[in-house]
Amino acid sequence: MKALMKTSLISACAWVAVASSGVALAQENTPPPVLVQVDEAREQAISQLTWVPGTVLSQTDANLASEVNGRITWMAEVGDVVEAGKPLVAVDDTRLTITLGQNKSNIAKWESQVTLFEKRLARYKDLQASNNTSRGELEAVEADLENAKQELAQAKLDLEFTAYQIAQSNVTAPFTALVVERLQSPGEYTAIGQTLLRVVNPENVEVQVRAPLSVLPYIQSGMTVNVQGKLNQVEEVIRAIVPVGNQNSRMMELRIAMNQGDFPIGSAVRVAIPSSDTHEGLTIHRDALVLRKSGTYIYQLNENNEAQQVKVRTGVGIGDRIEVFGEVNPAQYVVVRGAERLREGQKVRFEESTDTLTAKN
Repeated sequence: MKALMKTSLISACAWVAVASSGVALAQENTPPPVLVQVDEAREQAISQLTWVPGTVLSQTDANLASEVNGRITWMAEVGDVVEAGKPLVAVDDTRLTITLGQNKSNIAKWESQVTLFEKRLARYKDLQASNNTSRGELEAVEADLENAKQELAQAKLDLEFTAYQIAQSNVTAPFTALVVERLQSPGEYTAIGQTLLRVVNPENVEVQVRAPLSVLPYIQSGMTVNVQGKLNQVEEVIRAIVPVGNQNSRMMELRIAMNQGDFPIGSAVRVAIPSSDTHEGLTIHRDALVLRKSGTYIYQLNENNEAQQVKVRTGVGIGDRIEVFGEVNPAQYVVVRGAERLREGQKVRFEESTDTLTAKN
């Protein structure tokens, strides 16, 4: 009996050992979880987009001229950024300074004339009171006094105008100004109204867009749109809509506010403008699509981090995302990188990051 029990115990141990080795062998043959990058499936407002060209420009692009004649003694260099109120151009004011002195002399002259005629008028009024002078002589003195007062007022205005011209001999920046182009140089003689510099305000930047009138029902001021350049892509708001086209192009103008530094002034960009009604839909990253002869698929991860193949149909594209239709679960992650080598039910590993979800070691 003891021999039989011993034999049974040995057999059981042997079976457990065989089973354990089989499990270990199966685990050794099971491939490790695949390293993938994942992203979310998002429910968002979707509309058809039309990409239109635009140009980045400054809201303030000005050609500055002098208000006085004279020789240019100094000028800001191309590329200089000058704060509002600081000088951009200096014009020789020697002639104006001499004129200012003449104006002061003229004021003193007419002040003395006014004093003289005031005293004379007082004497003539005394004579008139005693009937020792005619009424005509008194009126002549009164006229001389009034004329002297007017000449004095004119001399003071001339002084103010000359002082203003001297102040304007320094052309100052009307805003924070980036010097783009010199149209004259130091040493040259400039005349009133002759353009000296071209300047732009580098702080107030926007995009000028020509869009078809057909998109007008789908846009409004304050709407966020995608602006794309060669090296950068941003989302900004429509600042202004000018809903007026011409009979040839049927195009209207849009202005999109930009942040300083997003794109250089003069850059060519593309802007995505809505061109259809908005509807709610589910979008994924374009890189998540797996194209096969049998159709288009994506892989989503279940609670066990196992890949599940989902057949989808695509809809409207929105930048780097695209609308999809099918049995897509918004609560499950979508594989963006590494999906082409996955199989149904295969284990994966990943970690969450700020923008996208990347593979976990």
